[in-house]
Amino acid sequence: MDRGRDKTMEAGGMPEIPGYRIHRLAAVTDFSDVWLAEDLALGRAVAVKVFSPKADESQFIAPFPVSEWRRRFYQEGRLQALFDHPNIVPVIGIDHAADGRPCLLMQYLPQSLCHEIGSDTFDGEEASARWVSPARTKEVLLQVLSGLVEVHRKGIVHRDLKPRNLLLAGGGGVRVKIADFGMAKAPGEPDSTEKEWFGTRDYISPEQYARAGQATARSDIFSLGVIGIRMLTGYFPDRRRLAAVKGLPPAFAALLARCLELDPARRPDAARMMAQLAAITLP
Repeated sequence: MDRGRDKTMEAGGMPEIPGYRIHRLAAVTDFSDVWLAEDLALGRAVAVKVFSPKADESQFIAPFPVSEWRRRFYQEGRLQALFDHPNIVPVIGIDHAADGRPCLLMQYLPQSLCHEIGSDTFDGEEASARWVSPARTKEVLLQVLSGLVEVHRKGIVHRDLKPRNLLLAGGGGVRVKIADFGMAKAPGEPDSTEKEWFGTRDYISPEQYARAGQATARSDIFSLGVIGIRMLTGYFPDRRRLAAVKGLPPAFAALLARCLELDPARRPDAARMMAQLAAITLP
């Protein structure tokens, strides 16, 4: 099941939160609605992520009861709040709407990497063939890796890295920030707690697809490799298309290929990949 899949269904209702003016709905997922709001005290835009599981869509709620997804929603806030890093979306706080739904307050970033490479589809169709240069791909991957080094250092596995969860900040999307820790594996979480898979199927590793609890830091590296190839070619992993990318050094292509090794131990960790990628010279 694509438990990281974004939805187009109707939202769960506009929240009322003291001190905030809600402007409009920005995104809807299986378990939450994200609203653009204004912090009335500070006069700044914020993103309000409201817990809103689509209970009528039971195929997206399984294998856990709603109470478990609610626990995970609070956990998402606590995990994301651990970081003060330029490449991770900061959590401002947690509050509750007037109807009791928990809400995460975060920095508002209106665009994701999909703004540059297009949205994916999940019904057997290929993604729209949009790509970016090797230079832009290297820039994005280095920034994501910088964030991942910190995430993995704290024993967290993100488990849902994809273009929609990489948000753009600054003029022209200069900075990339990792968002959405709702699927994250917390430090010390036993492998046996999650026997089915979840995530976004086109980006997750084979071991995570077999069972979500088996995901490790190297599973995030697999996802990042898919993202890199998607950026360079406009398609999901295809070695022929990757080899045809103009101006792509063989070392860059080989590094992305290593990210997709079936054996997680053969993939680089985030720190090693960042060092190796930084050392690659582009024409």
